[in-house]
Amino acid sequence: MINRILMFFVNLMQKYLPDPFTIVWIITLFVGALAICITNKSPLEVVEYWGKGFFDILAFAMQMSLVLITGYALASAKIVRKLLQKIVLIPRTPKQTILFIGFVSMGLYYLNWGLGLIAGGFLAREAAKQHTDTDFRVLVTAVFSGIIITHGGLSASVPLVINTKGHFLESQMGLVPLTQTIFHPQALFITITLAILIPIVCMFMLPKKEDTVIADPALFQDEMDLDATASGSELQLADKMDQSPILNYTLGLAGLAYLIAYFMKNGFNLNVNILIFMFIVLGILAHGTLYNYAKAISKGTSTASGIILQFPFYAGIMGIMHGSGLVHVISDGLLSIATYDTFELACYFSSLIISIFVPSAGGHWVVQAPFMLPAAATLGVEPWKVAMGVAWGESIWNIVCPFWALPLLAIANMNLRDLMGFSVLLFIIGNIVAIAGILLIPH
Repeated sequence: MINRILMFFVNLMQKYLPDPFTIVWIITLFVGALAICITNKSPLEVVEYWGKGFFDILAFAMQMSLVLITGYALASAKIVRKLLQKIVLIPRTPKQTILFIGFVSMGLYYLNWGLGLIAGGFLAREAAKQHTDTDFRVLVTAVFSGIIITHGGLSASVPLVINTKGHFLESQMGLVPLTQTIFHPQALFITITLAILIPIVCMFMLPKKEDTVIADPALFQDEMDLDATASGSELQLADKMDQSPILNYTLGLAGLAYLIAYFMKNGFNLNVNILIFMFIVLGILAHGTLYNYAKAISKGTSTASGIILQFPFYAGIMGIMHGSGLVHVISDGLLSIATYDTFELACYFSSLIISIFVPSAGGHWVVQAPFMLPAAATLGVEPWKVAMGVAWGESIWNIVCPFWALPLLAIANMNLRDLMGFSVLLFIIGNIVAIAGILLIPH
């Protein structure tokens, strides 16, 4: 019965959910049509608003791209992959394996969603290689499950961005400290509850022995090795510089020195720029040579292609909403149905809906914030309530988002249908926990 329900949702998504780039253009057309019909702007005016706003968030797009790329580069280092190989040997039985992998996934995603996404793929491969009696579909689901706590973790894009000086909404909301976002009791409750509950649920998803699906052995025939180097006799002067550990570690140690000085001066004041810097430094140290790290970054860049392509279009949508005055119309509509006490929950539900169409690392914040913040200000709602309502909506949706599953599926060589069939149940549980946290522990 449960599998039939899950497959219904999987088939629905596969039939009717187009490519994310197609979706962002459909949203652009929809918002443009609304602006024409509701604000009485001409099509030419709407096109001008769209074009003027198109490049307004390039810095934000670059930040989100680097979060994912640097996470990939660190996860692909040989020393990290060897660590994963040792980790997967700890559990013995299928249930222990799923439970253990689920908890490891939560830890990885808490540290960095890019790291969790990519290291999770390698983790699934190693676990499947060592535990051939464990259902591969559930194994990959457990690896992916940590994405549900992304916006309660240290790389939460929305909380980090609004705590970064110069962010695109600073004039409206200022800087919001992490004590009001990811370190607030509400976020801690949601994060900890999900981190404990979701791996347990994954464990109970294991099918009967006769229904178990194991990984295709062909998955392990092409192990990626980014650390291959030329032999000593073939090294030219340029090669020696590229592979010089001295150059590599002087850069890594200089980065560590800066980080130590920064945290001594500012305390644990983490923002998106410092997070990216941390993962660059750790990645350089982990790869051993500048050349190896550059290769890892080159491979990781493809994982951020969706962000690079789509974010200017999100900015264009924001330009239409601001230029046409549509943002104020929507804001007035929210004011008519929301109150101070229910506004964060309204932000959460609207974020769930928008995340369907804008599957990005905080990209829907660009779309949603412009009409949420004016309404919140009128009601006296603090900006961090808006930010966390939006953030948790995206975070919970991520567990059933094909866009974010693609890098993992590519590494694990698994079909999207198999993953989404299990993830829908985690999505339902995630909603229950998030809504309970918002209602029981208001900011």
